Amino acid sequence: MDKTLIVIPYCSEGAQGRELEYAVAGWRRHFKDPYLIVLAGEDHPITRTGDDICCVPSPRVAPRDNQYRQHLDYVSCFKKVREAFPDTAGYVRVGDDCYAVRDFTLDDILTPKTIGETGKNSFSAPGTWQGDKQRTRAALEASGYTTHNYTTHLPQFFEWDKMAALWERYGMDRVSYVDEDLYYNIYEGDLPAVNVHAEPQPYKCGVYRSNPDVATIEAAFGNKVWITNSPVGWVPQLDMMLDQYYNDAGTWVFKK
Repeated sequence: MDKTLIVIPYCSEGAQGRELEYAVAGWRRHFKDPYLIVLAGEDHPITRTGDDICCVPSPRVAPRDNQYRQHLDYVSCFKKVREAFPDTAGYVRVGDDCYAVRDFTLDDILTPKTIGETGKNSFSAPGTWQGDKQRTRAALEASGYTTHNYTTHLPQFFEWDKMAALWERYGMDRVSYVDEDLYYNIYEGDLPAVNVHAEPQPYKCGVYRSNPDVATIEAAFGNKVWITNSPVGWVPQLDMMLDQYYNDAGTWVFKK
């Protein structure tokens, strides 16, 4: 297939608002290479809005003791996507809460990006997000790999064969790891990377507080490629800005 495969894992119970609609609008408006968006997991009415988007259904996996269920879900749904698109070399994975606000290409995605070191917090219980970060760091250290934190909340490209090798090597359908940390530290850990939590950088504005700096978000529509948010960062101000931006209301002036 001569299109970039954009895979968005989707589960409606985690949705807080119109994040998915805005995320898809961002790809349609700003990605300058041929693409196909694939919702992996649960379907959504947005897959009926164009021939540039579809769904590969994947039921949630059963919970396992001491494992972070979402990471096991990722392995299950990505395997189904690979089966559905066997003629692709790889895929871009991105969340439904990452919104493009400036034109970009695959080269922008392929630029390595980090946010420092991974899994350095005090002990967290297995079966939690931080528990998986620490389990992943321990596995990397045991094999002498770098331990950069590649959980950037931005689009990332994965080659199918390389990822499949990690699924097998670490038994990732049974034991949960942070797959982006494994993948990029093992295959690209020695490459220079942009720290997207250190300014100046052109890629990311992260909204991670319930009381964000609205002026910073406004400026991001002119000086960043993507705006992202955590669950606590999904606030009415952000929803309003994205709604006005993607719907071209013509009443919002974005600061440069």
